[in-house]
Amino acid sequence: MKIVIATGIYPPEIGGPAYYAKNLAEAFVAKGERVDVVTFGALKKLPTGVRHLAYLFRLVPHMFGADVILALDTFSAAIPAVLLARIMRIPVVIRTGGDFLWEQYIERTGDMVILPEFYANHQPFTCYERTVFVLTRWIVRYATVVFSTAFQRDIWLRAYCIAPERAPIIENAIAGSCAPLPPEKKNFLWYVRGIRFKNEALLREAFARAKRRVPEIVLETGTLPQEELIEKIRRAYAVILPSISDISPNYILDAIRCGKPFIMTKFSGLADRYGKFGLLCDPRSADDIAEKIIQLCDPDTYEKLSRRIAAEPIERTYAQVADDFLTLFRTHK
Repeated sequence: MKIVIATGIYPPEIGGPAYYAKNLAEAFVAKGERVDVVTFGALKKLPTGVRHLAYLFRLVPHMFGADVILALDTFSAAIPAVLLARIMRIPVVIRTGGDFLWEQYIERTGDMVILPEFYANHQPFTCYERTVFVLTRWIVRYATVVFSTAFQRDIWLRAYCIAPERAPIIENAIAGSCAPLPPEKKNFLWYVRGIRFKNEALLREAFARAKRRVPEIVLETGTLPQEELIEKIRRAYAVILPSISDISPNYILDAIRCGKPFIMTKFSGLADRYGKFGLLCDPRSADDIAEKIIQLCDPDTYEKLSRRIAAEPIERTYAQVADDFLTLFRTHK
């Protein structure tokens, strides 16, 4: 089987979608499949529309002989992929890595609406945002749409009128346990992109409040390549991610595999399944975030969560993710 993976970013670019594309492609190849990975690269510098058209032409030579195209976003790569797949009569699968429209809306407006309420309660869209919504609703009619969690799938089924049978869930990989190391200080890691829905302003306000009661805590921020980040997490006290909402954050999965407790937004696709390994916060409340930081500094709470993680090791390999996709490719044509 020849699989074309259409992705916006790819290592050495940093980000969950980049590593997902690389690891999944390698898993397909290990199973004997032919894989072409097509990235935007320098095309990202072009204006919207022009960028999409240029990427469509970049995809064309890879489409000959392809059995399926897998787009790893719902807008940048997905629109050219679906248009070309329709022309060339090739099945297309879209994997939702996030919610592009919701993220763009928050970035523009600063209106920190949680994802479960966004499609019902947003302020007026711009012309660009209306176009994104209409195009997304159009492309999902002609594709199988893969979700990593039921949290996002249930929202999108209503918002984008997706047939449930065309909306399977394929959970993200958890690459295997990494032995935790004892922390040398009470450092909380927030190594994420500095975009609005990650809720930096409220996090810093909450951390300042918590620090008045627990002076020794430290907040570390920034971005790191995946390998360096894993080593950082292994040596850290905890991970914190009070995003206004988060669909399936690899950052939290990395904390679990490194044996570290975490604080995470309760509006997350991982909350129901993995919330027991950390503390869930209301990302709209600085008081609640601060209280969770203080709770996690309690030795008994920290030890209980650490033991719980160690007692229930979780692993889901990219080989298993690839198997799920291959089964999907063979049944959803």
